[in-house]
Amino acid sequence: MSEKKAEEFERLVQAHQTTLYRIAYRLTGNRDDAEDLLTEALTEAWSAFDRFQTEDGFVRWVATIMTHTFLDWKRKASRIDWVSLDNPMNEDDEENEGSWDIADENADPETMAERKQFWRDAQRALDDLPSEFRAVVVLVDMEGLSYEEAAQALGCPIGTVRSRLHRARAMLR
Repeated sequence: MSEKKAEEFERLVQAHQTTLYRIAYRLTGNRDDAEDLLTEALTEAWSAFDRFQTEDGFVRWVATIMTHTFLDWKRKASRIDWVSLDNPMNEDDEENEGSWDIADENADPETMAERKQFWRDAQRALDDLPSEFRAVVVLVDMEGLSYEEAAQALGCPIGTVRSRLHRARAMLR
């Protein structure tokens, strides 16, 4: 890859790293997996960057790679039942929160606490969804992709995106 392309890749990653991390976190539900997912997706994007078309949109392109990688992980994990005995997970552990949101300096502590609780509850609800439904909710409802863009990212028909989104929203109610 040329030095110019490498600089362009680095510039795009720097410009969009917060958004990409947020997508990864919403898919995985924890920091470690989000960082692993983002790293793997960016590694794959780096190796294919010479084929990247700027009109495609960098975030959408990397989000597509992340979504496919995440779904692959879930398929593989469903074949193996893993239980960590060394690193038990505590739901209330602040280390496991994945928001890079910057605190609003004008918000009072009560508002900040309510906002933090809302995002915890939202992430727990997302974690309870099957991975195919979670991916659709993250891409369409949280990241604002159109049905067409989500279908392209997931590699499925638009009708499948609509039905998964409808079922996911029903599960979240």
